[in-house]
Amino acid sequence: MRSLKAINKPATSIRRTLIVSRLLVVLALLSLPAAAVCQAATVGDENEAVTEAKTQPLGFDPALVGLPDFPLPLSSPADFDLALELIEARMLELRAANGTGTDATAADESEPAVAAEDSRIEQLVALRDAVQQGVTVASHVGELETAVAKQKDSLASLERLGLENDPPFTIALFDQFGSERALIRDSQEMTERALDQARRRVEQASGQLDEAMRTRRRLRDAPVIADPDAASGAEVQRLEIARLAALLAFQRHQLALTQQIAARKSVELATARRALIEARIERIAPGVVFTRDALDERLAEVQRRAEKFRAQREELTRAGDLAEEALYEARRRLFDAGGADDTEALQEIAQAREDELAAMRSGADYAWAALALADTARTLLERRYEVLRGAGKEEWPRWLNETAEFMRKVAAENEFALANLGTLRAFELALGRRLAAPDLDPEVRRALMLRMDALVRHEALAEGLINTQDQVRSLAERLRLDLEPRVQTSPLEQQVLAARERLSGWWDSELFVYQDQAIYTRDLVKGLGVFLLVVTVVLLVKLVLKRRVLPRLAGNLGQEQRTYRVLAMAMIRKTGLPFIVILAFYEAMMVSGLAHGNLREWLWSLLVVTMWLQVGVWASAGATDLIQRQRNRKEQRDPAAVTGYGLLLFFVRVGIWMVVVVSVLSHFDYPIAGLIGALGVGGIAVAFAVQNILSDIFNSMAIVLDKPFRVGDFITTGDIVGFVEHIGVKTTQIRSLSGEQITLSNTDLLNSRIHNYKRMRERRVVFRIGVVYETSADTLEGIPGIIAEVIGSQAHARFDRAHFFEYGDFSLVFETVYYVSGADYVRYMDTQQAVNLGIYRRFQDAGIRFAFPTQELIVRRGAKASTPTLEAAS
Repeated sequence: MRSLKAINKPATSIRRTLIVSRLLVVLALLSLPAAAVCQAATVGDENEAVTEAKTQPLGFDPALVGLPDFPLPLSSPADFDLALELIEARMLELRAANGTGTDATAADESEPAVAAEDSRIEQLVALRDAVQQGVTVASHVGELETAVAKQKDSLASLERLGLENDPPFTIALFDQFGSERALIRDSQEMTERALDQARRRVEQASGQLDEAMRTRRRLRDAPVIADPDAASGAEVQRLEIARLAALLAFQRHQLALTQQIAARKSVELATARRALIEARIERIAPGVVFTRDALDERLAEVQRRAEKFRAQREELTRAGDLAEEALYEARRRLFDAGGADDTEALQEIAQAREDELAAMRSGADYAWAALALADTARTLLERRYEVLRGAGKEEWPRWLNETAEFMRKVAAENEFALANLGTLRAFELALGRRLAAPDLDPEVRRALMLRMDALVRHEALAEGLINTQDQVRSLAERLRLDLEPRVQTSPLEQQVLAARERLSGWWDSELFVYQDQAIYTRDLVKGLGVFLLVVTVVLLVKLVLKRRVLPRLAGNLGQEQRTYRVLAMAMIRKTGLPFIVILAFYEAMMVSGLAHGNLREWLWSLLVVTMWLQVGVWASAGATDLIQRQRNRKEQRDPAAVTGYGLLLFFVRVGIWMVVVVSVLSHFDYPIAGLIGALGVGGIAVAFAVQNILSDIFNSMAIVLDKPFRVGDFITTGDIVGFVEHIGVKTTQIRSLSGEQITLSNTDLLNSRIHNYKRMRERRVVFRIGVVYETSADTLEGIPGIIAEVIGSQAHARFDRAHFFEYGDFSLVFETVYYVSGADYVRYMDTQQAVNLGIYRRFQDAGIRFAFPTQELIVRRGAKASTPTLEAAS
């Protein structure tokens, strides 16, 4: 259990810190923008309760979580003091309520003790930490503001009063300022990255604040919470925890905003420091004196370093020879050991010797590279001496280019060395984890220690090379900074000389060698020029033909000149950019002389293949245009021609591309006869495999040629009745009378009987009527005449015959035949309806009755019979 003294210890420490940093906090808060300090999460007006009627940035009164008068936001040192005191008091109250009391064994401030049964204390501890961090960050903001103001004052004083010392200035001072500028530049980049991270933290904190507010509102609006009488202690406590979480998220959001301001001030400070150091460099640059004694002193220092690197290289070479002998001995021992128990230790020893040998050999290479860098440093120093003296102006442009190239090269080598160094450190970490194992065999541990020593030695050698690279690169950077303003302000004659120096030998320079064939700059320039010229000319010609000639060809497409005009239009429209580019590339390689030996043959083959493909595109486009025009002319008269021309176009395209493929293969001397034979055998196998598809295709041709029906015809086949919508290569689509589309394969369609009603010129109609047996014979003789008169009165009907057909079971049956002209079904139904109505009216007028099924019973009694006899008549 914690004691009261131990619990109050963090609060006492906080108060002492606040007393010391109070002034800094005031300065920081005065420098903060009011909008940033007072920014809070806008959560809207809420109806928490009567106690929450007061407007708060959180939407509720902190008194609901035991923090009455908690200042929001924290805007002064007094607010921070009050907030910390309220938090500590609430923590003591909760501990006392939970029965944890206080204990002398309580942890210090950095180790928050939280009652396991009450997470509110955990929230309060986190809130206290956030408030303390706010104090620290606000103090840091004040320090940064002061530092920025100081740097600006120093810059203003420098611009107003100048430097404290008078020229001449030593080269050492100039280089010192240059090193400071490089460090400040790196620091500025770091502060900008820190500002980006601060912005991301603000966004993250804002999202956490929104989530905490949504959680609080959800718990607050729960039905059980809305009814205070029904709410239990645990539910109320969960709501309090949610409110504490919202308060904590709000404070962390404010902390993130303050940290963002601090990061912005850091960027401002780095910018001000860089402006100040650059102003100082600009002031002392004209008065820098690089004496011969200073040059000799630096050259002597470079020579001493070179001797050191040379001696180090010799030492590492000897050490590498010894390491190689040790490695041979270790491998021999490992081979002799076979499957002994100490094989693992021997393997690690052999690996240690390998690492040691690698360190020595790499170190010798590092020393050799450092020697080369020392020679470069000597050259850079001598050139810088000349530049600062104003000598050798005609060489300055070349020196600037060489210096920039050297810096790029060293940067790439430095990146490689850093990657190697990172790999070594990763190995060291892996070995460190293995050495941390408590049950490691002593011999294995000793071998691992040897490997660790070798890796550490290797790492030290790599770091030495990296340091040397950084030093020489810094020297090159200073020379570049000295050269750039002088080269840019050089007279015209000097610039002409510099351009001549750069172009000297460039035209005939050998860039690289391919298959013992030198590639010169002049060849590449010629090739590039020819390539651009050919592409430009061909594209311009195509554009002119497309705008001027193509409209005339399309407008004057006569019947007698149609074929060649269509081909000309296809060539203008379908000449592709890949063909133009490959043609231009071939011409460029031929003209420039870059194509030699096998390359010339490859380029010719590429051109031939591309040419045949382009011919295929032209022929396919021309055939498509030609067939499409024929199709459009006949489509109105014969809709079935759409399918016929579509199939024709398909087979024409297949033929064209077969010719193209065979031509390309013949160029490469491929045995076409064998291929055709193989295709014949393979075609038979494929035909058996796809015989159903081929059957449909040939049946579609039969439909096109025989024309049993066309698009728009009304047909019946089997139980399918409908209009033909589309005739395809494999299937035919029929729209049924009920509305759905029916798709039939062409084979199934032709194998069945097809009734084409569209081609029906007249429809034969047969119908029968029956009259009662009581009808007289004279009336029966007149019935055919009546029917003939009714049918003859119809405009689209042609009477054929009407006869007394038979004696039916209950009627006298007359059969009538007539014809309706045309295939229109509606006309047929209208005519039949008129005939039926006419016959019905005439029969009514004549008193003729239609028969319907009847049954009649006849009772007869004989004179001698005692039992009646029944006879039925129908």
